[in-house]
Amino acid sequence: MNTYFVLVICGLILVHCHDDECSHPYRRVGEGCYLIQKDTVSGDAAFAKCLLLGASLANFDTLNEAMLMKHELVRLNTGVHYFIGGRNIDRYKSGGDWRWIRKNGDMVKMTYFAFDSAEPDGTVSRSEDCMFFYAPRKYKFHAVWCENGSLLGGYICQK
Repeated sequence: MNTYFVLVICGLILVHCHDDECSHPYRRVGEGCYLIQKDTVSGDAAFAKCLLLGASLANFDTLNEAMLMKHELVRLNTGVHYFIGGRNIDRYKSGGDWRWIRKNGDMVKMTYFAFDSAEPDGTVSRSEDCMFFYAPRKYKFHAVWCENGSLLGGYICQK
């Protein structure tokens, strides 16, 4: 959506167009504005890359938002896994305590459970505290080690 401002000075009409904040390379998916990056990195590196862009790893507050993004990833069919902003903040709790991490550092408890079967499967000794859309399982949520050198992924930033 473009917003136009019209200013009239001494009979001269000046028009200023303010483009939608969701412009290239970001894309609109549902109500959100996302940057889908295919370069593969660890979960912690993905988190930092989004922050450096003035964004955060994508948060999906509702199941509808998550399913719209899943549909978009299936449509793109890149075969790449994508890190998103879900983090387990308590690996000592059975099943963990999964939160969406915002750009400002706020944490919001997830209100739905959309992990793939047998997920999340991290343990205290084998932590899997990051979340991504896992390509081989049609982009279902999977828990992964944040610094896993063998299972790298792309990432999705959100403005």
